[in-house]
Amino acid sequence: MRPNEYDDLLKKIKCSDEFRSRMQEKLSSEPIEMTDYEESVSGIEVAPKHNWGRFAALAAAFVLVCGAVGGGVYHFNKMKDKPVVTEEDDGTSIFDKIKANKDSCDMKEYVWNLSGGPSTLVKKANDKKDRVIEYLEQAGEFRKTDDTRLAYRSVRFEFENKKDDTYLEIDISENGISFWSEADKQGNIISEEYRSCSTQVFYDMLDLVLEDADSDIMEYMTKVSQDEIKIFVSTHLEKSNDRALFYPRQGLANEMLTHFVITDKEALTNALMNFEWVKVREGEFDYNNYYEMGIRISEEGYLMAVGDDPYPYGYFKLKNEIECEKLIDAVKSVLGYDNESRDATSEEIRALFDGATDNCSVSSWDGEVGIGQSGPHYGSIYRYYTLNDAKGFTDEISSIEWVTCSNEEVNSNTKRGLITTGAFTISDTSIYRNGYISCYDKNLYCKLKNESDIEKLEPIFNKYFVMTEASKLADKMLNGIDNFNDLDADFTYSRQYDYEGNSDSQNISGHMSFDAKDKKLYMSGAGTENGDDICTTVLMIGDDNSAYSTVNNTDHDKCLDYVYSYNTVMIPKPEFHYVYLSKKIEQGLTPAMQQSDDISIESKYLGGGNTEYHFTSNYYGAGEYTIVLTEKGQLISYEASMAYSKIKFELKNYVFDSDSFEMPYLNDTYEQINYSENIKTHNIPVVNVYPELISGIGVGSMAQVITDSDKYNMYVSCLLDMFSILDKEGGDEDFWLLHGDSFKTGSKHGDRHMKGYYTIIVETEKYEFVIYIPDLRATKPEWGDDTVLIEKHSGTADESSDSYYRHFSEKDIDSLRSIIKNQYNRY
Repeated sequence: MRPNEYDDLLKKIKCSDEFRSRMQEKLSSEPIEMTDYEESVSGIEVAPKHNWGRFAALAAAFVLVCGAVGGGVYHFNKMKDKPVVTEEDDGTSIFDKIKANKDSCDMKEYVWNLSGGPSTLVKKANDKKDRVIEYLEQAGEFRKTDDTRLAYRSVRFEFENKKDDTYLEIDISENGISFWSEADKQGNIISEEYRSCSTQVFYDMLDLVLEDADSDIMEYMTKVSQDEIKIFVSTHLEKSNDRALFYPRQGLANEMLTHFVITDKEALTNALMNFEWVKVREGEFDYNNYYEMGIRISEEGYLMAVGDDPYPYGYFKLKNEIECEKLIDAVKSVLGYDNESRDATSEEIRALFDGATDNCSVSSWDGEVGIGQSGPHYGSIYRYYTLNDAKGFTDEISSIEWVTCSNEEVNSNTKRGLITTGAFTISDTSIYRNGYISCYDKNLYCKLKNESDIEKLEPIFNKYFVMTEASKLADKMLNGIDNFNDLDADFTYSRQYDYEGNSDSQNISGHMSFDAKDKKLYMSGAGTENGDDICTTVLMIGDDNSAYSTVNNTDHDKCLDYVYSYNTVMIPKPEFHYVYLSKKIEQGLTPAMQQSDDISIESKYLGGGNTEYHFTSNYYGAGEYTIVLTEKGQLISYEASMAYSKIKFELKNYVFDSDSFEMPYLNDTYEQINYSENIKTHNIPVVNVYPELISGIGVGSMAQVITDSDKYNMYVSCLLDMFSILDKEGGDEDFWLLHGDSFKTGSKHGDRHMKGYYTIIVETEKYEFVIYIPDLRATKPEWGDDTVLIEKHSGTADESSDSYYRHFSEKDIDSLRSIIKNQYNRY
């Protein structure tokens, strides 16, 4: 194809006027003369040998139409304005020629990114020649292929053979297709071949090249233009059949997905073009809460292709994470439900409830769906009813006007993730408080035709659904946990367990304070456990966020410190946590996913507003139970007699809503327990530079990692693993040195990154910590390759209150970077 043909072709490309003008200008320019290579470059410097401006433009035009980049760009650069000259090929592979002539070759490294501009020389890299050849030889997975469609990024190694003035090149594209070529000094191709490999080969080779790259090149490799996004999105949307799916997580069955139709693909393409994107790696896509429609868009701001044909190729992420919500709003604005709505007949509505009979069981579920490893979730509320008049209920429900809708619309409007809102289930049909009906077995889904009719539903539910006695008692306990202000009391607790000669016992007496409105609990007691003297503390700071500490005065090896929640598994948990005990009893009265709560309850009024309830349950620890509740539903005592154990808990000298109530300050105690657990779990030395950092890191929280070219999150549990290295004991000079001020000049909250480092930002309740670990792929670290730095900021203050630095061995620095990279590859 001649240059004038490219000019015509450029006019047909789907790209902006600005881009077309820029390419046409390059097409009309004179070729740039070849010059000798520089030994290395600083910043983005175009590779001189391949900088024929007009033919770089031709290649870019070709890319936008055919999706060929990387080796394709080089191929057209080699062509210049002459046809390819093919000389006699001796049959030796290009890689064999590289190995045979490596000692007479100079190797140079290049990177290329379509949106970044022309192919860019990183440096002359003879020092890495053996590493490149050894890796490619060991990889052993380059297979010849007829697939010549390459990705939008590539890494290239050029071997200039001084013996015969030929150039041997390996151009590895991000999608695993590589272009291997041999050319003479004038750029005429002698031989060429395409080979395929895994995408990991590209990433490994990219990491190798970026060891010598500065921050400008790192940024160059992540750039994404509007034209690239436009071609990428519009091409893949055409493969969607105008359909979209929403996945709460990967691997769900089709009936658990939300189905949509795409109402305006052009509007979606234009919307995605208006966001700033950066290129990321294949393994980074977040497979939770994502939309699939020829492309995948996740709620965390990731974008990728989907399907058997991934071309054009690419993985992207929003440059500014704060725009994630705006991104999803743009996606939702062009999605409609995949169904044709019509009026539902009264006969159809009646048929939905044909399994209902007088006095049949009705169940309701609010909160998180499902049962965890240790039982129902903390926020789950399950209740049982009987239907007192099946015909009357069906008559009234069917007299309301309904229209059909999709299962996806029902799910979208009655659930958020795994949280459901107000579902009553009768036989195989669910009817929701907010005006939806669903029956999977009959494949019929309906919603109110008139939203104003929603006020008719609750009176119908109250009229025909009669709550069982066990559910009424459970409701009383649920309301009783926070329908007061505060509680101050003494308590006693005992547990006896005996099974086939294995016995266990615990007896505790103590005091408790409970702020019901702020969900803060403090319980402190002393007693015995299997004959050992113990002291124990239990506390809760906020809904379902608890900790406990047990000090064994007889055997210190048995001391325990844990931060935990209601459903935490694999750790011993105190059974006398007042809030969790009340919740456990409530959920035991209405066991989830059973046919009914077949529990018979006997009650006896004890005077003073207190009532005793006695019942036998076959669910969640079968046995006999006796509880005493106040008139408002607060738990006063609990006795359980099960097959192998007996438990008793009782409040004494209790006072509700006292004018003199004072809640102890719990945060320091919580942090002390958290600190002790983190020290033990992650093998962190007791003497460490920032105990307030170790104690402030909570379970499941995240830290932000910033490099010269990327941003991502890491679990702080992995960060804690780093402190076994950061705070390790060392020699006389192997310790943290006080610096006293910020390491980064002009450091500001939200802008902490220092070039040349992995910048890790951790926010605790009181402080913001910034950890700088040398990143040798990028700009040379200002403080040296062996120095780690830590800043402490009060809250979000710009200035550092104090800071430290410490020197580490190369092995330790590599270990720290390995922890970070493992998180990068995982997320």
